[in-house]
Amino acid sequence: MKRSLLLLLPVALLVGACGSSGKPESFTEQKGPLPADLQEFQNELLGDVNPSLVPLVQRNFLEGCMGGSKPLFAQLSGAPLASACGCSYTELVRFLEANESLEKSAFDTFKDLDKASKEADGVLGQNYRSIFEECKAAA
Repeated sequence: MKRSLLLLLPVALLVGACGSSGKPESFTEQKGPLPADLQEFQNELLGDVNPSLVPLVQRNFLEGCMGGSKPLFAQLSGAPLASACGCSYTELVRFLEANESLEKSAFDTFKDLDKASKEADGVLGQNYRSIFEECKAAA
């Protein structure tokens, strides 16, 4: 009996590890460390979030914001850019959660915005653009 339990434990751990891979379905899944190239700005990007436990969606957003070429943040670099990116993520998630509907969750709206922003002529709606503008001004 002990032998079969010992064999079952590694299998259970393997299945558990595989179950968390793939695309996240919420803002809090698949936590991991902030990428090394962003760690010097961890305070501006994350605020109180532990830099070792940053959800995948947040890491991806911050990497795109810090390394992207969107005209919205073209005048910023370094710590001011990191502040604007960190603020934008936090405020965008807060806005989406406050305005989610029965038909569409905040996370689904976030995914749609992300997809639209990656298109060649991707444009954010005015509500979302004002969030970014306010964060940029505060940086």
